[in-house]
Order: sequence, then C-alpha cells, then structure tokens
Amino acid sequence: HMQFGTAMHAVLEYVTRHHTQNGTVPSDTDIKKKLETALNKLPVNTVEYTRLLEKGFEALMIYIPHMVRTLPKTTKEEFKLKVHLQTDIPELPELILTGNLDRIDIGDDGYALRVVDYKTGKPKSRNVIEGNTKDSDGGYKRQLVFYALLLSLHDDERYITRTGVLSFVEHDGKGGVKEETFTVTDAEIAELKQTIITAAKEIISGEFLKTPCSEEESDYYRYTIRWTQ
Repeated sequence: HMQFGTAMHAVLEYVTRHHTQNGTVPSDTDIKKKLETALNKLPVNTVEYTRLLEKGFEALMIYIPHMVRTLPKTTKEEFKLKVHLQTDIPELPELILTGNLDRIDIGDDGYALRVVDYKTGKPKSRNVIEGNTKDSDGGYKRQLVFYALLLSLHDDERYITRTGVLSFVEHDGKGGVKEETFTVTDAEIAELKQTIITAAKEIISGEFLKTPCSEEESDYYRYTIRWTQ
C-alpha cells in the first residue's frame, strides 16, 4: 500500500499544480498517463502494476471531481519545512524538525487556509483518527498537530494555519469521499512540543533504555525483552 500511496500522491501533486497554473484540471487521459508514469518508477511487477493502475485510476476518477469542488485558485504542493525547536536542554539547545506537507490551500489574500494531508488507505472514522478507539493510537491526528507545530515555527507567517484536513483518496465503497477537518489548539501544540523535548532528554541521558514497555503497547516488545536480558 506504500507503493500505491507514493504513486497517488504524485498524481495529485500534478493535478493540483496544473489547476493552480491553468485554472483547470488535466484531462482523464493525462491523469491516467501520469499514474502510469508514477507506477513505472516503482519496483512493482507486472501483476501489481496492472492491479494498482486499475485501482488507482478508479479512485482518482471519483476523488478528483470531489477535490475540485473545494480547491482554491492557489495551492502549494509538497511543501517542505525545516524549523528549529528550542529545548532548554544544555547538551542540545535546539532540535531540527522537518516535514513535507502534501498540500497547503492558499486564500485570495495569500494566506494559508488549511493543510491537506492525503491518505490512501481505507477511510477512518473521526474516533479512530483521534485515538478514541481501543485499536488506534491517535497517530493520524498527531500528524496534523505536528504540521501545525512546524508551521508555527516557520519564519513566513503567510503559511501559519491551525486547520488540518485528512482527505481519504479511496472512496468508502459507495462512491463517497471521506474527509475530516480539525482545528489544532494551542494546548495540543504545547503537549506535542513537550513530548518531543522529553523524548530528546531521555535519549541524551540514556534514560529511554530503562523505560519498559508492555506487549500491548509495542510490536517490538519481544526484542526489548531479549535486549534487557
């Protein structure tokens, strides 16, 4: 599914950039050609190539018309960020944080409206995204909080936004496209920032090696047991 995601992201980047430059989306034929080109760059065999091409094109033909309905005139694709987080740790006074945002929608005033993160897996419920179910850890929502943190540390205020959208590219099985929009709070950013700084402190001191984990929390529990023994 990671190969599929890589190809789909490449196509969506192409489509939205074309829309910003020309005011229209590419033709269905050009979209299919772009998907073929993206898949050709990946290490997949002929059977997988054919399957992913069919699956991807079907999804795109449903997703792109939905996307265009709310697409602003201007977007920035694959927006790369590299910022510095002050830690107050003597041994490491600042951390370099990096990120690559799928898309930022820009308003007519030149300021960011929202960050859009494409997801090519099965659509998830809001409770799963926020980590409110027993089998989810809140990683989807945390990703949006991390993007908000990066933008808050970025030196260009035009791109600072607290609105994040998780946009599921594959339809829900009934031809519908699912998106969930969140407004990231100051408290969520502060909590994530502190989590990052605490992790850095534990790594520098070596304390993280002494922190036990449970089998329920980690897929790598059996390795940690072997290491500590």
